[in-house]
Amino acid sequence: MPTQKCPLCGKIAKYDNPPGNSEKYKCFLCPVSGSFVISLMAEDHFAKFPIIDRTYYSDKAKAAKKGKVLIIQFCDDESEAPLIQRYDEKADWFR
Repeated sequence: MPTQKCPLCGKIAKYDNPPGNSEKYKCFLCPVSGSFVISLMAEDHFAKFPIIDRTYYSDKAKAAKKGKVLIIQFCDDESEAPLIQRYDEKADWFR
């Protein structure tokens, strides 16, 4: 599994594409933020966020119930909330 800086906390984390090799998302396994899935567009925007905002999402990822994972997506429809977050079945995203 390749590694890179976690978009939520900045620590080194492992990542992979989700099953089906969707290239629109990355599935992260981070020692600090835990498991989460982020769209590539959201990942690009997170680089501009202050640490307090990124920490909020890190906490949400760690708070996922057993068998669930936080999904973070960027919504490009000019809505007031450009980021969408939801919990989904972890088994659907991680091999």
